[in-house]
Amino acid sequence: MSRILFADGEPHIRQLCLEELQDEGYEVQVTGRAAEVVRLADSFQPDIVIMEVILPDMSGVEAGRMIKGTNRRTRVVFYSHVSPPHDLSSWGADGFVVKSPNLDGLKAAVRRLLPA
Repeated sequence: MSRILFADGEPHIRQLCLEELQDEGYEVQVTGRAAEVVRLADSFQPDIVIMEVILPDMSGVEAGRMIKGTNRRTRVVFYSHVSPPHDLSSWGADGFVVKSPNLDGLKAAVRRLLPA
């Protein structure tokens, strides 16, 4: 079973994504803080980390770079209203999805990035 670590500062968004991604058959952990994302990336060993660019304690971009620095195989996807750069690699990202109450785009990005 593929593992997803999801981080967003808003509890209702964390809960919605937790339920939707679990319904898709993924093992999911959620958090609201970037430092916790970095810690959980080591212990939970997710296949994909999905996070907001703006988190309460540090930027998701900084957390993503830290994760990529220790495990290049972990995919990092930003799920945000913040406009991404033209070159996502400058953020250390494998994908970007515009935040929406409809999670179809997020689920499609996850399916695209997971190993077959």
